[in-house]
Amino acid sequence: MVTRIEVEVDRIFLDQENPRHKPYKTQAEVIDYLCNHESILSLARDIAKHGLNPIEQFALLDDDESDEESPAYIVAEGNRRICALKLLHDPDLAPAKLRNGFRQAASGWAGTGPLPCVLFEDRKAVDLWLQRIHDGEQGGIGRRKWSADQSARHSGSTKDKLALTLLDYAERKGLISAEERKGTLTTVSRYVTKAPVQSALGIDASDLANIKVTKSEGDFDTLLGKFLGDLGSGHVNSRAKGVATFKAYGRELEAVVVSGKGKVDPKLLEKGSKSKKSTRRRTKVKARATLTHDHEIMDALKALDSQKLVNLYNSITIVPLNPHVPLVTVGAWAFMESLSGLAGRGDGASFPSFFSKDRRAKWGLPSGKDAKAITEALDQLSTSGDVTKHDGVAAHFNGEQLANNMDTLRDLILKCVEEVAAKKP
Repeated sequence: MVTRIEVEVDRIFLDQENPRHKPYKTQAEVIDYLCNHESILSLARDIAKHGLNPIEQFALLDDDESDEESPAYIVAEGNRRICALKLLHDPDLAPAKLRNGFRQAASGWAGTGPLPCVLFEDRKAVDLWLQRIHDGEQGGIGRRKWSADQSARHSGSTKDKLALTLLDYAERKGLISAEERKGTLTTVSRYVTKAPVQSALGIDASDLANIKVTKSEGDFDTLLGKFLGDLGSGHVNSRAKGVATFKAYGRELEAVVVSGKGKVDPKLLEKGSKSKKSTRRRTKVKARATLTHDHEIMDALKALDSQKLVNLYNSITIVPLNPHVPLVTVGAWAFMESLSGLAGRGDGASFPSFFSKDRRAKWGLPSGKDAKAITEALDQLSTSGDVTKHDGVAAHFNGEQLANNMDTLRDLILKCVEEVAAKKP
């Protein structure tokens, strides 16, 4: 049984056995703990500026030490808010180092009247509801925390609004599933708020309430699909930072082969509709447009001060695979030849033999059966590059396989660059 009452704050005592902290013997100890560990000053400032949250009430228990003529209560839910209110009323109760802060927060504050509260019979009666509030989702019976997408929709924050709009569009068009988009908002926002990426995608975000697209719908979907595919593979990731990184990715998008129509008259980004056709489109756009431009590899190569390797790597990761697979294959082969040569490979040795299992094991790369993928990637890249370069007719045309081989060799490339850098005077 519960009773709704209104109570003055000075008749409410903090719970000295609150789950937020160990049991304390005095009110002063509770105040000291809450102020030092539970951000009470920030809460007090918010209350002084905006008032108490009308959605939330206080849960109280009778204070057994009080009498009927002057009843007092212990707060069972709302300990932080009651503490903030008490210190706004009397800043001298705060720890010495925070008193000026509470005095400033209380300056000009009108105070508060009786507080709307719910009085419970005992702790057991209130425990059920405390659990609903504080113990997470509990299979749906507790409070569910908003996801990043839900929070952005509610707050209307401009920070993530463009990313949220693009993800909503992509899901409706079938370019990404609801499951695939979970947890991606921040990373998408990191990229699509950058001018080089917006320009390459064909986005006019000068008015976030009316986002426009300057490319045809088909071209835009292809480019957005490439971006989301890179997001799924980890090529687009939360570690990205720096102007050069986003410029490089913008160049990758610009290298994607589309209809060639170029810019069109800006149109509002349509909501789109999911259809069977969208599923086919989604499968198509996830085909690799270029080799992965790994920013960690590029940064490591730049640190070597090898203009040849930097230019080779930049070229093979920008030139579109379709229709240039043979050209990129020879470039990738030349890159591996040059890198291994810089690392000490002899003139008569091939780069697969240079990157022997013993050398890879020394670098901490997979060994035994787990080394098979790297071995095959090295052999395939060596053979396909050599044949494409020297044979008059035969060439390598499988862009997906080439891209996969280079991805497989990522850690090997980084380890090799690391060893070369360590030997530099």
